[in-house]
Amino acid sequence: MIDKENTTNLMDELTSFRQLHAYLEKYDFEDSLYLSFTDYIDYLFNKKQLKKSMLVRQLNMTRSYAYEVFSGCKRPSREKTLLLSYGLKCNFKETQRLLLSAKHNPLHPKDKRDSIIIFAKSNGHSLLETNLLLDEFNELLLD
Repeated sequence: MIDKENTTNLMDELTSFRQLHAYLEKYDFEDSLYLSFTDYIDYLFNKKQLKKSMLVRQLNMTRSYAYEVFSGCKRPSREKTLLLSYGLKCNFKETQRLLLSAKHNPLHPKDKRDSIIIFAKSNGHSLLETNLLLDEFNELLLD
């Protein structure tokens, strides 16, 4: 399975292959972690047994915007994706994957605000608790 491979090892292996078909057959790209944003959101809704309507109310999003995001018509900003991660009760790893599936940069430990969010996610903090931490360190709140 491709997801457990080190990227550097994969790059070395890919560049050493003479036939692209051989490389693509070796790894199962269809079953990889790289789901589309909408597929990954659907996966999270099912896994966590959440209802879209409850998430929309909880995050105070307009229904039309939320359903455009859920259907793939609109791509949410990085901020909105982070908010969705709280509504979807994502842990740190799921949040990183959600950001990547939405084609945004993952949280980065060299960024102060991202570091606070990483800490909060890693310690199971709620959105409110995360915002309190962000406020304590004079960083923009998630809203």
